[in-house]
Amino acid sequence: MQNSYRRPSLFWPIVLIGLGVLLLLQNFGLLPPNLWAALVPLWPVLLIVLGLDMFIGRRSLGGVILVLLLSALVVAASLTWAALRAQQLPPGQTQGLIQSYRGAEKASVELNFDVGELNISALTASDYLMEGEAKNGPGESVEQSYAVKDGEGQLTLSQQRNPLFAPFLSGRDSNTRWYVRLASNVPLALEVNTGVGSANLDLSGLNLTALDLASGVGQTSVVFPARGPLNAEVKAGVGDVILTIPADVPARITVTSGLTGVHIPARFSRDGNVYTTVGFSPTGHNLDLEVSAGIGSVTVK
Repeated sequence: MQNSYRRPSLFWPIVLIGLGVLLLLQNFGLLPPNLWAALVPLWPVLLIVLGLDMFIGRRSLGGVILVLLLSALVVAASLTWAALRAQQLPPGQTQGLIQSYRGAEKASVELNFDVGELNISALTASDYLMEGEAKNGPGESVEQSYAVKDGEGQLTLSQQRNPLFAPFLSGRDSNTRWYVRLASNVPLALEVNTGVGSANLDLSGLNLTALDLASGVGQTSVVFPARGPLNAEVKAGVGDVILTIPADVPARITVTSGLTGVHIPARFSRDGNVYTTVGFSPTGHNLDLEVSAGIGSVTVK
């Protein structure tokens, strides 16, 4: 009795090898930015490859070769179609951002921004706590939540990505742009978390009481307000950080750095890793700033 040729399924090895090749090409920037969004509707191709493997591939060595050839043709045709379609996919939608006070007398604002360009500034002549707009990338949106507790408004904005696309969109530069403008007539505590890209925080017109900034990879620019007191913490990852402090604001800067060049003007006197201007007092209307940095440069102006 002759034993029939049986072998393990080729389906999962083919899928894993294909995904690995695509992710590698994506990381090198060799694929269109919207390719993954175009690939999602092609998921039935996986069923075709699985069916070929089950029907033909397990019968003989010739069947294995035939399955490999047919699968390669099906996948190549699908990728070609997806690449052409990716060039035609529209960008993400522009989303308006607005939030009323709802009785809040002060506010804490948290911004979680993963990839793109973040811009924060002060509102002028507005009855709202926050106004702005988000120019989202493909598969992206802004999740906004707000609650008032004990007279304090708690606003959170987070960058959300379609879970089908999220693992793959990070391989390319994002076209996402956020423009967030905050009220200048109420005390604000601001927390900003960024990932990859640039962040421009013009806080000069805000009544800021606390700042907690954690940046990932890219350039970060912060302009501090001329009024205090303000306790601020800046945690930088990889990239350049530019901190602009008004010349007439008494300030103390405590720096903890890794592979980072630190540039602080001569108006600050140095004692170890602490830099202080004339007139600084921990209990006065001052800026007390802690800076921790990884790789890059920190420049104070």
